[in-house]
Amino acid sequence: MKFKAGAAARINGILMFLPYFVLLIMFAIVPIILAFNVSIGPSRLSPDGGIGNYLFVIEDFRFLSAVTNVGLFLAIYLPAMLIVVAGLSLLLDTVSMKYTVPLRLAYLVPAGITGSVAILVWYFMLEPSYSPFAPIFAEFGWVEGTDIFNTSNLIYIFALMAFFTGAGNWIVIQYGSLQSIPDDVLEAARVDGANPFQLAFQIKLPLIRKYLIYMLILVFAAGLQIFVEPYLISSSVYPGLAKDWSLNQLSYTLAFTGSNLGAATALSMMLMVIMIALAIIVIYRTDFFDEAVIRNKKKVAQ
Repeated sequence: MKFKAGAAARINGILMFLPYFVLLIMFAIVPIILAFNVSIGPSRLSPDGGIGNYLFVIEDFRFLSAVTNVGLFLAIYLPAMLIVVAGLSLLLDTVSMKYTVPLRLAYLVPAGITGSVAILVWYFMLEPSYSPFAPIFAEFGWVEGTDIFNTSNLIYIFALMAFFTGAGNWIVIQYGSLQSIPDDVLEAARVDGANPFQLAFQIKLPLIRKYLIYMLILVFAAGLQIFVEPYLISSSVYPGLAKDWSLNQLSYTLAFTGSNLGAATALSMMLMVIMIALAIIVIYRTDFFDEAVIRNKKKVAQ
């Protein structure tokens, strides 16, 4: 009877997993295999194909600049997301329940403005000729659009745009993760004399650690692939200002302007490998799946 119950559980698990597995094969594994084949295939600028496509990307004069831009962007964007999202989520968790709904809505509204609309909104917010903050900008000597929209400020501008279009969603998600903490755990901490700061940083944050790690992995992946912000700024508002600024822009240029699909795909494959490798490192270095806890429980049970 136990064998039948175990077999039924396995069959049910397989049936539940099967639709996802089929979609994974169709829209992830197969495209990755096709992309890898293209990345080592011959192209007009690299007739021999192979590793030459990867070398072509690395040796491109725009590659190092794009790597530097994206690296500095991530160095600002990731800590800002982690600190602000975690901090505001903890603050939201202390607010009376009747006020959380309008506050969560307030966080979600900016996140609903994405893509070209977000770029347009931020252009008017930062362009001194139209911005409601023009008097403040004037105090710093920023009276022309080029005083703000210049190459030295692009990293901060794109980090600002990406932060405000993504932070709201994550604040609401992390607030939801805080709601999953059992009340008896929090009550026990209060009985032991924990003040609000100790409750937040010694109890709540450790208990939502996995949610924060998950957020960082996805935010890193999105930041590494930044494309919309520099592309739209460079192609419409200030033509050429952020041309080939990011790695995804460079891939786009190689494919559709340089007619080198092999090199463009090679760059995309490099980005994919970096994202997967860093995600695996973070997951296992932080014991994301609580394997250490499971092993300890098994040892105790034995």
